[in-house]
Amino acid sequence: MKVAFGTVIYKQAREYFDDLMYCVFHQTDSEFDVLIVNDNYSKDELKNLNMDADVFVDLEPRHVSIAQTRVEMIRAAKNAGYDLLIVSDADDTFALNRIEEYKKAYQLDKSYAFYYNELVTEDGKVVLENLPDRVDSVRAISQSNFIGMSIAAINLNMIDDAFIDTLSEGDCPVFDWYFYTRLLMDIGPGKLVKNAATIYRIHDNNQVGTTHDVQQELSVKLTHYSNLAKRYPYFKHLYDDLKALDINKIDTSVSHNGYWWSNIIMEDSYEI
Repeated sequence: MKVAFGTVIYKQAREYFDDLMYCVFHQTDSEFDVLIVNDNYSKDELKNLNMDADVFVDLEPRHVSIAQTRVEMIRAAKNAGYDLLIVSDADDTFALNRIEEYKKAYQLDKSYAFYYNELVTEDGKVVLENLPDRVDSVRAISQSNFIGMSIAAINLNMIDDAFIDTLSEGDCPVFDWYFYTRLLMDIGPGKLVKNAATIYRIHDNNQVGTTHDVQQELSVKLTHYSNLAKRYPYFKHLYDDLKALDINKIDTSVSHNGYWWSNIIMEDSYEI
């Protein structure tokens, strides 16, 4: 089994980089490679990082979007022949046994398209509550989301180059949501990996989707549904329903397990 840890590094997360690398190189299972994609560090700035990568992709000269950096990370991992790509955002860290637990889960059952884990704060508070043991239907993340790159791993043997090439269609601020929706629609289910938590850093740029800004959520979801509607009638249905919704009647006091983009939840009886 060939496993890689992957992340996209960028200057705005420089203060967290050393902690991330410490976490990576102190894993209980060290039999994995490190794949780093550079978003916007210059060559001189890269020299000052304590960085050790088996695969390095420099996208700084291309000035690509955030979504495209993730697409290129997946593409590079696929091209390098990895079976499993375990991901973290550059401003997070994770349990020191995370790689070990993911490898166990993958070896136990390789039929899942992706695997995901718990998200906690630095003081141990659970961010995303009541995570399901597995995800079989896209309906689980169609109107809110609990799966992001930083808490997941991708079974690269279940996707091909043609699929990766289409991912640029989801170039928007919620690419992670788009990507895991595509996996559920086209590739296969996901599985929860226990005892492998990602540690979520609370700062202004890391709380998108968790506030009660209904207008922002409306805008994000309309874009998200519009992208997906190009392929799937179900999301055209959600897009049309959302356009017709009176968001002034939304009750933001209702809890939806802390999931991202969970203020606007519509009735949904559409047969997928």
